Amino acid sequence: MLSKRPFLATLVLLGLGLVFGVTLVTGFGSWRGASLAFGASDPQLGGPLPSLPTDPTLANLNGSFVAISKAVQPTIVQVTVKTEAPPKSAKNQQGDQGNQFFRHFFGGGGDNGEDNGGGDMFPFQMPQQGPEEGLGSGVIITSDGYIVTNNHVVEDAAKKGGVKVQLIDKRVFDARVIGTDPTTDLAVIKIDATDLPVAALGNSDELAVGQIVMAVGNPMGLESTVTEGIISSLGRAIDIPQAGTRTKQGNYSISNFIQTDAAINPGNSGGGLFDIHGQVVGINAAIASRTGTWMGYGFAIPVNMVRSVAMDLIKNGKVNRGYIGVTIRAVDQTDAQAMGLDRAHGVRIDGVTDGGAGQAAGLKINDVILTVDGHEVDEANKLQTVIGMHHAGDQVKLRVWRDGKEIEKSITLKPRPDLADKVDIESKDEEPQGQEESAAKSTATLDNIGVSVRNVTDAEKEKYHVSGGVMITDVQPASEAADRFLRKGLIITEAARKKVRNASDFEKIITESKGKAVGLMVADSKGDTHFYALRVPND
Repeated sequence: MLSKRPFLATLVLLGLGLVFGVTLVTGFGSWRGASLAFGASDPQLGGPLPSLPTDPTLANLNGSFVAISKAVQPTIVQVTVKTEAPPKSAKNQQGDQGNQFFRHFFGGGGDNGEDNGGGDMFPFQMPQQGPEEGLGSGVIITSDGYIVTNNHVVEDAAKKGGVKVQLIDKRVFDARVIGTDPTTDLAVIKIDATDLPVAALGNSDELAVGQIVMAVGNPMGLESTVTEGIISSLGRAIDIPQAGTRTKQGNYSISNFIQTDAAINPGNSGGGLFDIHGQVVGINAAIASRTGTWMGYGFAIPVNMVRSVAMDLIKNGKVNRGYIGVTIRAVDQTDAQAMGLDRAHGVRIDGVTDGGAGQAAGLKINDVILTVDGHEVDEANKLQTVIGMHHAGDQVKLRVWRDGKEIEKSITLKPRPDLADKVDIESKDEEPQGQEESAAKSTATLDNIGVSVRNVTDAEKEKYHVSGGVMITDVQPASEAADRFLRKGLIITEAARKKVRNASDFEKIITESKGKAVGLMVADSKGDTHFYALRVPND
């Protein structure tokens, strides 16, 4: 006879097992391990849509970005450039240029020397000893194969087979360089093709800060990349060395950039900056960076300048740009007060080029150009841009401020002369001495403006190409003179439109100008004359 106790224990164990089994199947069925173990169905991933208000504006904006990208991407090409192996010295120079804050951004394993030679951009890449290859971008501007890009992308291309173009459909063409314009960093290349998609060209004069834009190109070799941002600033003047524009007196370039925060990187050079209508408003050309890659600021050449330059290059292979033949700089508030202007506006003529259009029209040093053909010009780069849109032989009308009144000048622009022939802007007619210099003070210290001066020697007059003046021997820190960037070693030849023959003259002029702004003509050791303005305190 079986004992009841083992029988009851068996029943209890069976009951517990049944309960545990049911619990596993029902209570832990959603646990992946249990589901797999017991053959449950696949789990449902994700949750329901969040409860959000319907926003047709946001949906339309999203759809617009998608439509714009789809429409404009076929008009952007990848430009591959093979360059000859640069000499050793050139590579060293590339390293120096790469440390500059503003850079071109022609990407790839090697480049043309305009950005960082791949050094900062690709720090783990060894420099090539043979021919180098870089990647840039371009915008198709005619259906038969004319493409606009940057000069710094193609300027060092090998003469044979140096430039290739890949379209969005992967077709690859050999390209030839039609013409380049280092002054604006633009170039036109040509491929033999037909029925190509062509980018629509907008009007950069109608752009506004805050406007949405999209940058399209091939950054880091990533084809047909689209980034979005806004226009951060307009008319931006930045200092980028332009290869091919070096003269005996330095670099010359037209610098009037669109600034954007749309992400752009090496390889975007020559790509398009598009507005929300799918129109090109600029050609990407440079970035502000300490590393060689995007740090939030990119720069594009306005499309109106692009249109003008591209047409000249296609028709003539070069740009027949007109020049006034003056050196200029913007007018600030102190300059304006020293010259009798009611406000700070216009650009002041700092020098006149011998044989130039400005000299022929009678422009003078310290003339302030207020308008060109009715358009106000308050920055040097704006005047350069307006004039740069004209050809040699074109006539422009200037409104000029001179000696306290406005005058008009009609100028026929000329081709750019050799800057080495710059006119000697020091007056040739010496005023009568009036008194013996030996009787005048030879030194003076003016604490109110923070400067000390002495009479110049005959040797210094010859070296500086001046007929007289006073040499600055000391500039006190945090003084008016220091704030206005005067420095030791400069010669003051004129103050408040009066000749400075010696230290006594200068001291007298400054003493009589208390509470006023005074303009100074100052010569440097190269014989170049510059204008400075400073305020003379009342005390």
